[in-house]
Amino acid sequence: MAGGEIDLHGLTVADALARFIAHYNARLQAGDTGPIRVIHGYGSSGRGGDLRTAIRELLSRHAGRLESVPGETYFNNPGATIVYPKHPLPAPPTNPRTGRR
Repeated sequence: MAGGEIDLHGLTVADALARFIAHYNARLQAGDTGPIRVIHGYGSSGRGGDLRTAIRELLSRHAGRLESVPGETYFNNPGATIVYPKHPLPAPPTNPRTGRR
């Protein structure tokens, strides 16, 4: 998937969400609606990590703007999610303390 993958390992939840949204929207703006393999990891807790949970919650909240398939559904990989972009996502909110997203 040329340009169709984003690895969010090692990022904070806020940074991962902002990076994903920027990547997603940039691809749509360029006319690329191909699938995006989002690598978020599974987490060491055995229940799914913070990144996985946050990304999947974001995707669920914006289900009308995209389609997504959990990696474990077809690829036996709970550390990834496949996203099929349709419409742009809103930018993440700015942190009032830091002024950053």
